[in-house]
Order: sequence, then structure tokens, then C-alpha cells
Amino acid sequence: MNLIRRYWVVGLVLSMVVVHAVIISYVRSQVARLNQEQSSTIPIGHYRFQHVSDLTQVFSFQLHVVVDPQRRHSAEEQLGLKELEINETVEQLLRQAPTELLNDPTQTVLRDRLMEAILGHITDPIIQRVVITEWLVLPASTSQLPSISNLADA
Repeated sequence: MNLIRRYWVVGLVLSMVVVHAVIISYVRSQVARLNQEQSSTIPIGHYRFQHVSDLTQVFSFQLHVVVDPQRRHSAEEQLGLKELEINETVEQLLRQAPTELLNDPTQTVLRDRLMEAILGHITDPIIQRVVITEWLVLPASTSQLPSISNLADA
């Protein structure tokens, strides 16, 4: 009994240190796990084009696809293997799309058509949706379009 009275403070301090060490290690493991999770969005490309019926405007935007996070690696592989074919199909679709699709602020039909074009080149239906960002409509002029020498340097 005398031993307990003498060392109870030491035991209490040691138990508090152990509890704090367990809590800190748990928090660190959760933070490390969060840092390892990747985004479910995969960039497809940056597109700049002129519509065949209206050469006075240049359209520019970034195209991304959203995939299931568990299948991200598979999606990146499939999209990477068909990258050139996908870009060619998307560019053809954009140049030939009706002007109403390009002027639609919600871009719902355009996104659906882009998704169909991309899904036509991959084997699994892994794409959940298509995201368009940085949409710009610029007047056509030689100062805003990159020259061929600028494209070669990129």
C-alpha cells in the first residue's frame, strides 16, 4: 500500500503519455491516408478550335473526365492508350457541332456528345461524367492564335 501511495503520480503520468502517443499515431496515420488519395478527375486536354461555319470566333477550353476513384489507374491507362484517337474524335466533333451547342451556357448536350466520343474509344464504361473548364470565346486574330513555331516549342 505504501508503494502505491508513493508512485501513483508516476503511473498516472506514464499512462497519459501512452494515451497521447496512441492518439498522435492514429491522427498521423489518418492524415497520411488522406494525402495518398488521388483526385477522381483526369485531364483529357486543352482544346482551341474554330467552328467551320463561323471563322470569326475561337473557342478554347479544358476537358476533364470524372472516374470512379477505385478505377482511376485503369482509366488513366485506357485513356493514355487511346489519347490521339480521342483527341482526333473530340476535335472533329467540336468543329462540326451545331453553333447552338457551342453557345449553350449549360453545355449539357455538348458534354453528352463529348462523353459518347470518349466512350467510343475505351473498352470499359469507366467515365462517370465530363467536365469542361476555362471555356473562352475569343475573336479570331493572328495575335491570339499560337503560331506554328510556338506550338513546336511547347
